[in-house]
Amino acid sequence: MKATDMTQTELEIMEALWAKGEPLFLGELLEYFNFRTGKDWKKQTMNTFLFRMQQKSLVEAVGGGRYKRYVPLITREEYTADASRAFLDRNYGGSFARMFAALSGGEQIDKEEIRELRRKLEEWEKQ
Repeated sequence: MKATDMTQTELEIMEALWAKGEPLFLGELLEYFNFRTGKDWKKQTMNTFLFRMQQKSLVEAVGGGRYKRYVPLITREEYTADASRAFLDRNYGGSFARMFAALSGGEQIDKEEIRELRRKLEEWEKQ
């Protein structure tokens, strides 16, 4: 499963897990998620989403017995890289140069921005 196949709600749950940065019990995740999003979900709703997210290999339930903790199986950085690549492919045929040209909107960019871009391009070239 690609990270970009996440629904918006699954992404909100992942954001809560990433923000906490530690495995969370269902109740802890639910409380933090509701606080972050302003929603008023019940345990069953969160449990249903977590079950589906486990099937998609987005999260894992760890620990034994009745009380499990949930951990994300992808990092925020992996998600961002995957989403960025998908955006670039979908909108600009995978071309960074085309995207950059579109973002500049045909306007002049200042000399400092040009120097910054050159530094970044040189850094990428060395990799």
